[in-house]
Amino acid sequence: MKTIQTLKISTILYLLIPSVLFLLTWIHLWIGIPCVLFIVFYTWKTLQKTTVSTHETFISLSTFSFCLGISIALNYVLGIGEFRPQTYDFQANNFKYYDLITHKLPVYYAEQNTYLCYYTGYYLPSALLAKVLGIETCRYFSFIWSVFGMWLVFLWISTFTRKNIIGLLMIVLLFANAWFAIKLLINFAYFQEHLQPYYIQLNQFKLITSPLIKNYAWATQHTIPACLGVCVSIDNFRTKTDLKYLLLMLLSTMFWSPLTAVGLFPFVAFYFLKDLKNVLSINSIGNLMLMMFLILSFTPLLLYFVSTEGIHINNTEFIWQTGVKSWWIFYLIYTISNFIIWGFFLNHSKNQYKILWKIAVIFPCIIAIYRIGIYNDFNIRVSFPSFFILSILVGISVVEKLKIKSLIG
Repeated sequence: MKTIQTLKISTILYLLIPSVLFLLTWIHLWIGIPCVLFIVFYTWKTLQKTTVSTHETFISLSTFSFCLGISIALNYVLGIGEFRPQTYDFQANNFKYYDLITHKLPVYYAEQNTYLCYYTGYYLPSALLAKVLGIETCRYFSFIWSVFGMWLVFLWISTFTRKNIIGLLMIVLLFANAWFAIKLLINFAYFQEHLQPYYIQLNQFKLITSPLIKNYAWATQHTIPACLGVCVSIDNFRTKTDLKYLLLMLLSTMFWSPLTAVGLFPFVAFYFLKDLKNVLSINSIGNLMLMMFLILSFTPLLLYFVSTEGIHINNTEFIWQTGVKSWWIFYLIYTISNFIIWGFFLNHSKNQYKILWKIAVIFPCIIAIYRIGIYNDFNIRVSFPSFFILSILVGISVVEKLKIKSLIG
């Protein structure tokens, strides 16, 4: 099959499904149906004119099968679908499935006099199927849904090199965060107060960036859209930029995870700024109007998320407000070991995706100065797209330098 074209279609439809289901089940149909109809129209127009990549190729059966095998193994080992033990976050996550299946939509908690307001995009498709076919089927649907999402991710990654696909996938899967630097420093008394085994804690201010497998195990709902968005961003660098598709991708990730959408925003913004002259030209007024109406169609989801009261004075602060005088030392440890070091590597290796890795280095260093949430979920989730894009670009640089032929493809 034509890899890039098929992946573009499959990715955007996969990301869109939760948003469409939300608009049809959570709000008044006289609002939801027009929004869905326009999103469908916009998607059809965009995919109809999707630019075929100059890197277009045919995916081999061996690559196809290998990526599927990795996705199945990853999801099974990490307990997706409850076939194996899960991280304890899933105690709460599985209740989301239960509430979506057993309650009338939209989910309303009468005792608390409030509606369920959470990024339920990952859970909603499986829950709706289980609502019809029985709650016991949800585990199978969630497993299939997750396997398909990560299968798309691995297929995308396999298109970024023809030299050593297995090598690139292994680097991305095993790409490490700052734990090694922390392991070296934690033995010194000066650092022990604020260093945890794999992250930095300045009183209530946590600085955490999780690698792919850990992030997926703890926050599947954030990880899948982040990975797919990153892959789309990389692909747009090597072909003619498709702004309409990029905007659709960004808005589609929002219901999965608003924080992921924030993390992907600077990469999408770069493409818009790069092509700003054409975006604002008289010949592009039609496309500009389409994009404005698309944003309007996603407005109910925006309003849904801003209605929450999750952000307040007790869980927000700047890093210099932590009361730790040496905050800047720990800030440098975090930013250098997670991001800046890879910028030096990519610059030295003359990686072709220069502007992408520069954004991926600079942006998480900026957002690291501010905390939102008890565990600083803002930093964890917003920084992950940048960390993931660095893992792919470092992997590409490594396998392109090595003279090892791919065993598949």
